[in-house]
Amino acid sequence: MHSILHVDINSYFATLLQQENPKLRGRPLGIIKDVGRTCIIAASKEAKLCGVQTGCSLTEAKQLCPNFITVPADFDRYLDATYRLKKIFSTISPQVYIYSLDEAFIDITDCQKYLYPSPYTLATKIQQKIKIELGNWVTCNVGIGPNRLLAKIASEISPKGSILEINKTNRDAILSQVNFKDVCGIGYRLSKKLTRLGVTHPYQIRFFSEQDLQPLFGPFWSKELLRIAYGQESYNLSLISKPNTQMKSVGRSITGYKLYDDEDEIAKIIYNLTEEVTYKVRKMNLAGRQVSIMLWGPFKNKRPLGWLAPTGSPIWNSHKTLKFYVSHTSEMFQIIYHELYRNWQRDFKIIKFGVRLSLLEPIAQVPQLLWPKQQKLTKLYHAMDQVSDKYGLFTLKSARMMNQPVIRPEVTGFLGDRIYLEL
Repeated sequence: MHSILHVDINSYFATLLQQENPKLRGRPLGIIKDVGRTCIIAASKEAKLCGVQTGCSLTEAKQLCPNFITVPADFDRYLDATYRLKKIFSTISPQVYIYSLDEAFIDITDCQKYLYPSPYTLATKIQQKIKIELGNWVTCNVGIGPNRLLAKIASEISPKGSILEINKTNRDAILSQVNFKDVCGIGYRLSKKLTRLGVTHPYQIRFFSEQDLQPLFGPFWSKELLRIAYGQESYNLSLISKPNTQMKSVGRSITGYKLYDDEDEIAKIIYNLTEEVTYKVRKMNLAGRQVSIMLWGPFKNKRPLGWLAPTGSPIWNSHKTLKFYVSHTSEMFQIIYHELYRNWQRDFKIIKFGVRLSLLEPIAQVPQLLWPKQQKLTKLYHAMDQVSDKYGLFTLKSARMMNQPVIRPEVTGFLGDRIYLEL
């Protein structure tokens, strides 16, 4: 029998700020990406009690909670805290998987017999260690289960700062009561589709056969839903056991808080994003040969509360597959801006930018260009990367970015650049 712990820090972004600044404790707090932004990317426990959700606008948040305050995000602080959490978990078991910035799975199966006969006692010690490391204001839920799915459900449904174990005794009762929004992998659209079928809890899926489900959900989800209904490990969570391979692409996108129409400003933003992408690629000793750009116009329609962005915006995208590999910022920018973007007859103002370098391969395994200019560029970027490694990306920056606020790296909640971050 496996024994898995799922640790989930309560209201991570906001709680860390409240720990650091006692004046923010007990107050309804929202995190925005930067000054001027209006989308709430995280909310404190106090704000959630007022109904404020991730993804709602600042206007909606203040309607729900008149004394609501906002603070810009500090992604370096969050990532540092996550690394500190991983050190704690790694002292407990060698099998630790950081699932997102604020949650992790700990497999104690192999060391339970001699070290941790009581997972509940271990969970209590984990809560205490986190308070010592990050501060007394930081609380977490710990879910215990025979697999990752049930451990995560346990931590999702238990009260803040508590511990819950799902076992054979209470498994079916919980699966008959838990809502699909608390089940990992069941997204908004799938949940709505299940509701139209009259299914609101996983246990209800047991009353359907795979043949009943296939016409409605397809061959993959018909099997997956039945696995979830019986409390078995889901496919997505089972992938955690597979070792990480090299990244096949690295991308970066940013949504602005205004419409961009000035060509010089647009060029600087594209260069900024390209700089971040190529730096990450070089750090992983990779190079790619497909460059892509995607640009969005003004959003027209609003998604339901809790979704991160509106829909209905015009989109333009283009890409180019090369016969050679690139990893230098100037090379990628030359292609992505001068060869792709400049050939587009722009017909809308831009609200969101995205760039990507794909078809990545280890740089030691790809043909090297031996032109003197290319070798000089390689040495130049190596020297710049050493400065960035020590003092942070954009400590040195191109004159092309002068008089333009730097768009600094962000860490996505689910660690989209996981392999890079694990360096």
